[in-house]
Amino acid sequence: MQARSDIAPRQVRIVILPLPGSARSAAYGLQDMFGSANRLLQEMQAAPEVHFTVEVLPALPASESEVVQPAIVIVPPILEGDAYLQPQPELCQALRAWHAAGAVICSACAGAFLLAQAGLLEGRRVTTHWQLEEKFRTHYPHLTLDTDALLITESDLVTAGGVMAWVDLGLHLVARHVPPSVVQALGRFLVIDTSERQQRYYRSFRPAMDHGDRAILRLQHHLQARFTERHPIAEMAAIAGLGERTLMRRFRQATGLGPGEYLQQLRLQRARELLENRRDTVEQVALAVGYEDTSAFRKMFLKHTGLTPGQHRARFATRPEGV
Repeated sequence: MQARSDIAPRQVRIVILPLPGSARSAAYGLQDMFGSANRLLQEMQAAPEVHFTVEVLPALPASESEVVQPAIVIVPPILEGDAYLQPQPELCQALRAWHAAGAVICSACAGAFLLAQAGLLEGRRVTTHWQLEEKFRTHYPHLTLDTDALLITESDLVTAGGVMAWVDLGLHLVARHVPPSVVQALGRFLVIDTSERQQRYYRSFRPAMDHGDRAILRLQHHLQARFTERHPIAEMAAIAGLGERTLMRRFRQATGLGPGEYLQQLRLQRARELLENRRDTVEQVALAVGYEDTSAFRKMFLKHTGLTPGQHRARFATRPEGV
């Protein structure tokens, strides 16, 4: 079949926002990683469907509207100084505006402090460098911090732990947009191990957030923060400011799922992460993600992943049993 080279690739716009003291190796390393992904796409696909466009902003623009709406925004690690502890009202305003418009907001290492300062981590889990744990808990004691996790990935927010976790963050973001074969080729080119770490990416639930429907996006953000709770359709419609029938139609149009199915996927995604990163029993995991019936949780997990919870843990756990 002849390639349709006349179709322009989908542009994935990425903005990197370094602060004073940010690791230049991370900011420009990410730029190089996405550039390498573009070259591999050109080599592996007759007509690449995706093209990553990366802009490292040395200073925040006077208005976030001066930058074309990005699909991804990254606050890189900060190695020197304490800019991450200082008030950054302009940057936080830009982060909130881009997030509200559907961008995926990401951080590595101390960058998580900026996401917290912007108010984007309310009701969410977050990771940062383990040496910053005490500072983070002092400044944001109400937030749920998990420094055992290398990456905490949600559909609209991603936080990475250590200084070099920007590599894992970059691979994860590339994997959201390209086939596994391209990610594996990228790992070989960069001499990065992607085998076990990348398997779980391909099983992740990553709903569309850039569909442009602000009412549905508002509800998505609400559900992401409170996915363990029950959400009657009437309540969800009120949050979105829509009638129930309109909500059902627009939600499926925007996400490809009904609200109930969407909530189920959020719970299962969190269950995968708990099984991979913690030693809680399956019963404890089920309760933690909103299932009161462990048997129902096991059946639903198997239906959607092809593995039992125990099999998933055995295959993808980041820490072997007994360690």
